[in-house]
Amino acid sequence: MIASLNDFSRLAREKGPKEMAVLAPEDEEFMRAVRISRERGYIEPILIGDGEKIARAAGKVDFDIGPFQKISSDDPREISNLGIGMLFSGKAPIAGKGQIPTSHIYRSIIREEAKAGSGMTVSVVTFWEVPGIDHLVAFTDTGVNIRPDLRAKREIVRNAVFVYHLLGIPRPRIAVLSGQRDAGGELPSYGDFKELRKAAEAGDFGSCDIEEATSFTDIFLGGGNRRNHCGGIRGDRMPHILLVPCLDTGNILCKLDFFLNVKRSSLVATSRGPVCIPARSDFSDNIVLQIAMSVVLADRMGKQGGEIR
Repeated sequence: MIASLNDFSRLAREKGPKEMAVLAPEDEEFMRAVRISRERGYIEPILIGDGEKIARAAGKVDFDIGPFQKISSDDPREISNLGIGMLFSGKAPIAGKGQIPTSHIYRSIIREEAKAGSGMTVSVVTFWEVPGIDHLVAFTDTGVNIRPDLRAKREIVRNAVFVYHLLGIPRPRIAVLSGQRDAGGELPSYGDFKELRKAAEAGDFGSCDIEEATSFTDIFLGGGNRRNHCGGIRGDRMPHILLVPCLDTGNILCKLDFFLNVKRSSLVATSRGPVCIPARSDFSDNIVLQIAMSVVLADRMGKQGGEIR
């Protein structure tokens, strides 16, 4: 079972190197991460982007990129389409973005999923490693679906459960986050929770459990109140997966790692393999962790037939 981000680093050394379509590695921090990942045996990079900017970034981090395949383009949309196309064609089991808007990546993935006929709803899974919790905790969807309806939430849950099965967790626990109110009727997100729980009980998402908890109060206090709270987070209360009601909630929550003592790592779950999507503010050490995670999950997807469904 993979229980920490360091587990990914250890396993990536064993499972690599894997070819990685690297999209616009044109800044120093990202290129340093590519260099370190290659030196550790995680990846063999295929560099796609503006040749001059790539060479300049490589020079800043003392990285000899001479031996690697390079595809030249200065059009962000073309760079994205080329790299994601390599992932879906099987030429590279991993893709990762550098200095390119994430929106281009999402559009390219959605286009390729449509061409492949997978029917998959694309989503982002953001892991937190939390001190005192004996497993990784994931927020989803934190990047693609702005206001997912019930159908989209079903697919987002299915994607996250699949990823946790790859981690070696046979029955992940899921909390469908929602507010509740005494007046004005039931919130749509709470209605979605009830429907998703029925679907999980019917086995629609594979092996998993959706818990009764829909708020952090329920998760951390077990439905109690602060007067009965002794402090700290009990690991056995913390779900593996937290399904957020909308993109705003997910993106804000997952970026709280800047204020909290947690480590963050994200990926896009696609039907053909993981896509590494570092934030603009991530430093090279965090990006290396995300690349390692992608290597391990790509390896495990390949052994299960290469597709999410």
